[in-house]
Amino acid sequence: MLGVPKHGVILVKHNNDWENEFEKTKQILLDIHKDNVVDIQHVGSTSIKGIMAKPMLDIAILLKNLIDFSFSSMASNGYEYFDEVASGHHLFVLRGDGGISLQHIHCYSEKNSVEFLSQVKFRDFIRSNAEYAKEYELLKLKLYKLYPNDRNKYTEGKQEFFDKIKLLTDKN
Repeated sequence: MLGVPKHGVILVKHNNDWENEFEKTKQILLDIHKDNVVDIQHVGSTSIKGIMAKPMLDIAILLKNLIDFSFSSMASNGYEYFDEVASGHHLFVLRGDGGISLQHIHCYSEKNSVEFLSQVKFRDFIRSNAEYAKEYELLKLKLYKLYPNDRNKYTEGKQEFFDKIKLLTDKN
């Protein structure tokens, strides 16, 4: 996996090897968290064939509870706990190398699965609607040109699109 500078943005054409990378990582996460795992999903643009993506994996893991999250085993496998999001129901763990982000692991509690399910619904909707996939890719390219060194602004620029898709998926 190529990776992305910690605060920057790089977009590359879809690579079929990303699915293999996800499967390897999924097995590592299953080995670490064992019976605490409810579901693990490949989310983010690397999970959507045919569109450009930042060359790093986004993975959502749904756990029975966050209390039993294995920080030490994650660390011994090269993962770094980054932060707990404001809701308190989502832990953010990353894997990187020398300032390069390789994987973002979004960890959710089963009791608060709304964010996890929202990511999966977004991915599935984009995968099955080519016109929205193209619109998303064009937006990503536009934002990349505007904010190649500011991943926060790049991500903020996609929020309106995320909200639009959420409205569409919530209707179903």
